Order: sequence, then C-alpha cells, then structure tokens
Amino acid sequence: MTPHQLLYRAFNGQKDIFRPTLEELGLGRGQPRILTYLYENGESSQNDIASYFSIDPASVSRMTENLQSNGFITRREDSECRRTNRLSLTEKGRYAAEKWKKESEKVNSIMLSGFSEEEKKTFISYLERIIENYKRWENE
Repeated sequence: MTPHQLLYRAFNGQKDIFRPTLEELGLGRGQPRILTYLYENGESSQNDIASYFSIDPASVSRMTENLQSNGFITRREDSECRRTNRLSLTEKGRYAAEKWKKESEKVNSIMLSGFSEEEKKTFISYLERIIENYKRWENE
C-alpha cells in the first residue's frame, strides 16, 4: 500500500471509533475540533480557527452557525471590527469539548498501542513534516 492509502485507512479507522461520541454529543464532522480549539484558546474569531486548522473560513462559518444554533457556542460582534465575530463556548460546549478530549486520549492510546515512547515521538515528527510539506506545496 502507498503512504496515502495507509493514511486514508488510518483516518477512516479513527472516524469509526469517534462516530458514537459524535452521535451522543450531537456533533457533526469537524465540529469537535472547533470546540476543542475554543476550550484550549478561549474566545476566538472564526479567522483564528480557520487559520489554525488551514481550512476555508466559509467552512468555519457554516460549522459555527450550526454549533451556535445547537447551543454549543455563542457569537458576538467584535467591538474593534464589526465584520469579525468572537466565538466562545457555552456550558454545553464546554462539556462536549471535555468529553471529546477524553475520547481523543482514548483514541490516541488505541492508535499508539505497542509503540515505544521514542517511536511515538518519531511518528509525530513524521506527521508534522507531512503537514509542513503540504503547506509548502500550497504556497508554491
């Protein structure tokens, strides 16, 4: 198998493990990362989130509209820039982010089972290099 195929299979395996938690929390694909970002960084703009995850700001807008309508986040206009929205977690959002973080720790444990500490560090460095390679390619 090629590296691309292996990454795809690993990603799909991860999605299968996370699916029950997504359904339990009432979240869509991609939404937990926004909740987790807000949990770790506090009130943020949609542009902050889009930039951090290297995703289209319009995608963030769609996801945050859904998160707001389902009571996970609040949105307020930035006092310095009226076109910018500031997002923050509600209690429901905080609960979901905490539950997601615990589930993520479980998934990490499953994924890296049998790896030595050195192998884990090497694996993470490889993934970081892959991400950097993609970023360089996008900017060419």
